[in-house]
Amino acid sequence: MARKLRPARLTVLIGLAALVVCGVAVFCTHRGSHGRTAEERAAYEMGEKAGEQAPSDAKLPTDDELNVMAQKRFEQQGSGDQLQNPPPPGGLEARKQAFEQGYRDGFKKVHPEK
Repeated sequence: MARKLRPARLTVLIGLAALVVCGVAVFCTHRGSHGRTAEERAAYEMGEKAGEQAPSDAKLPTDDELNVMAQKRFEQQGSGDQLQNPPPPGGLEARKQAFEQGYRDGFKKVHPEK
């Protein structure tokens, strides 16, 4: 015996489906905003911590200074020119960009007026 789908039930089902789709989209977007690979996300976190630890009288460094800072940080950790099998997409440049973005975000958390 076939049952009729009432308009109220249909509306609720469509609403639940939309909620699930939106939730998945937000999850994927948020995760991807800090890097696609584990190395990029780790570089972002390193940069964010470094930015939060900046002295209170510091100014936001230029792009070149951030690039040098990222290179030094990766060399200290021994991951500067490591070759992985297979190498991560974007490689060292993608990690540097993630570090720089993390530094800017961390710096702006602690120094919102600058």
